[in-house]
Amino acid sequence: MIDRKLTIFRTAAALRNFTETAAALGMTQPNVTHQLARLEEELGVRLFLRDGRRVVLTAAGKALEAECGRLFADSARIVRSVQCAAAEMKVFHIGGTLTAGGYLLPDLAGSYMKRHPDRILELKVANTNGIEEMISARKLDVALVEGPFEQKYFLSEPFIPDELLPAFAPGHCAEAFSLEEYIRCGGRLILRERGSGTRYYFDRFLQTRKLPEPPPRNILEVNSFDALKRFVRQGLGITVISKLAIGDELAAGTLATGRFTEGEIVRRMNFIYLPGGELKFAETFIAYCKANTPAHA
Repeated sequence: MIDRKLTIFRTAAALRNFTETAAALGMTQPNVTHQLARLEEELGVRLFLRDGRRVVLTAAGKALEAECGRLFADSARIVRSVQCAAAEMKVFHIGGTLTAGGYLLPDLAGSYMKRHPDRILELKVANTNGIEEMISARKLDVALVEGPFEQKYFLSEPFIPDELLPAFAPGHCAEAFSLEEYIRCGGRLILRERGSGTRYYFDRFLQTRKLPEPPPRNILEVNSFDALKRFVRQGLGITVISKLAIGDELAAGTLATGRFTEGEIVRRMNFIYLPGGELKFAETFIAYCKANTPAHA
C-alpha cells in the first residue's frame, strides 16, 4: 500500500548506511541510491548528507522519518481493519494512561474479548497528554485516564478512585513520615515525567499542602514504570505511585509502602471519548468495565 521508495527511505534512515539498506531489503546498493534520489527529486529536498561511509538525515529527512512512522502505523491499522472485516470481526481502539493501560485495561479488555469473540480491542498506552491527542485525532474510540483532561472537549464517565502511595525499598523509610522533612533533608524523589497524571497529582499535593518544591538536583524523572521501580528497589529514593502498579513488588517484598503525615493523595480515573464515531461501543465497554471491576460491581 505504501510507496516502495518510502520503505527504502525508512530503512535507510534507521540504518544510516545504503549498503546495509540494500542487504536488508534484498536490493543492490545502486538501486537503493537511485530510488532515494528519485524520492528527493519528487519532494524537492535533500534527505541525506554523506558522512564518510555513513549518511546522516537532514532536517527534511528527520521530518519525513517522523511522518513515515505515523504513515506506516496507519497503514498497518487499515490493513488489519480490512482483514478483520473480511473475517466478520470488528476492531476497536482503546487507550489508557500508564497505570490504567498497564494494570487495569489488559485484564478488562481480555475478558471482554473472550465474551465477544467477534471483536478485537487494540490497546495503546501513553501519558495523559498523548492519550488526549489520540482521542482528539479519533485514533482511539475510548480511553481510561488518571490525569486531568480538557472536560469541554470530551465526553467522560467517572471510574474508580485510585490512591497514590509513597513507595520505597524495604527499610528505606518509616511507615509514616513527613514529605516536607524528607524534601528539606535532601531526599531524592523518583517521579514520573510532567504531563503524566501521577506527576500532576503529586505536584498538586505539594501546592495544596504548601510543601516546599524539591530542587531539580533531587528529582529523577522517569517515563517508564519498570525503570522507575528498578531505581526505587535499589534504594536511590522514594516514588509516589498507584498501588495498582506495584502489586507484584509488594507481594514479593521488593518494595514497601507507607503514608505521608501531610495526608493522602487520591485521584479518580475517568473514561473519555468523543461524540459520534464508535459511541455505542464506548458506552457498552465502559458499562462492561464498571460491572466487572470490584469497586463498581
